[in-house]
Amino acid sequence: MEYIDILKDKPRDREAVIINGNVHTYGELYDEAIKLRSTFRAGGKKSVFVIKEDGIWQQLLYFFACSGTNLVPLIVASDSKLSAYDDIFNISVPDNSVMAVMTSGTTGVPKILFRDYESWGDFFPIQNEIFGIDADSRMFVQGSLAFTGNLNLYMGHLFAGGTIVAEDKFYPEQWESIILNNNVNTIYLIPSKLLLLNRVCKHVNDNIKIIISGSQSLGREDAERLKEIFPDVHITLYYGASELSYVTYVRDEDMTDERNLIGRPFPDVRVYVRDEEIYVDTPYHAEGVEVPCTLKDSGRMDEDGNLYFLGRTDDIVNIRGRKVSMVKVENALMEIDYVENAAVVVLPKDGADNEKDMEILTAFVKLSDDTKKSGDIKRLLAQRLSAYEIPKRFIYVDELPKNVSGKTDKKALMELWKKEHFK
Repeated sequence: MEYIDILKDKPRDREAVIINGNVHTYGELYDEAIKLRSTFRAGGKKSVFVIKEDGIWQQLLYFFACSGTNLVPLIVASDSKLSAYDDIFNISVPDNSVMAVMTSGTTGVPKILFRDYESWGDFFPIQNEIFGIDADSRMFVQGSLAFTGNLNLYMGHLFAGGTIVAEDKFYPEQWESIILNNNVNTIYLIPSKLLLLNRVCKHVNDNIKIIISGSQSLGREDAERLKEIFPDVHITLYYGASELSYVTYVRDEDMTDERNLIGRPFPDVRVYVRDEEIYVDTPYHAEGVEVPCTLKDSGRMDEDGNLYFLGRTDDIVNIRGRKVSMVKVENALMEIDYVENAAVVVLPKDGADNEKDMEILTAFVKLSDDTKKSGDIKRLLAQRLSAYEIPKRFIYVDELPKNVSGKTDKKALMELWKKEHFK
């Protein structure tokens, strides 16, 4: 099985993708990919084919065009700096690989991971059933296919024969009209984008039946807010990784006030916690990944088998001899009604500029109500956190910078602080 085979058995005139308002059928997507493939020199041993295109349509075409050849597609952000991969085209590619992905690099140098078709494709029927995706699904998504979550949901959705309504650019103010005009009934966005819908949608929409989100932070209160706009929706939050695919999921009816609840394992996946570190055993992993595997994510499991995400191990910081989960603090901040977004980092205390003095928890906060003060936030945090977990410094911002996957760019926040602090 190859990815391009997904397109073959679908009605040629069925809408496959609507990108920036432009409609492309399954037949067109297949024909254009085959046409593009004919321009490739795809002989010899398997090698990486880097796709560094701005637009989703071009990314899709090149990805499918590589299917069935000795070229293994790797979609990267158009602004990626690949200088660290000067030998990328000489990398040894496993014989059964049909695609490659690059990890986000949030904890170090990005890695290239290879996959055979089965490590994703065999799971499509399972994930589609859990997420509620079928041939009648019309799913709204936003963002590059360099984000592995987007690419997987695209392939799974096309496997089901549904229609994808996609936008290249990040213009939340246009999302409601796009969703309404294209009869969208399914939405896939990470939580930081998903929760913008409460701000930009002005009308109740009972056509939305499914919301899928992939991250580690969405709680019952968030789900209830979304249901004010989409009263008939069913929401599923999943936890996964480029190395391992899907790990756990939780549905809205099982969500709690703890936003770090990430649910129970997917079928065929085994999860356990040892020394507060999450271990995963799954057949749906990237080439060369030995399972059980740990991604250096910290977590805990309750007596009912539910997993809670506490952050990456480098998100657990030592403050005056006590361990603090920055994810836990961020979730506590996000539970405050007038906090629209928040991120927590460790920065030098005032008057210090060396790493030995990096012991101050600093919260970058975007407020929906500018009249609120740090004192109000600290008082509310005291109801949720221990005294040593409450940030000592609050910095209020208009927006939190995002990386290519749409998650908060903490490195950019630290650079922003340095720029302001030392100017």
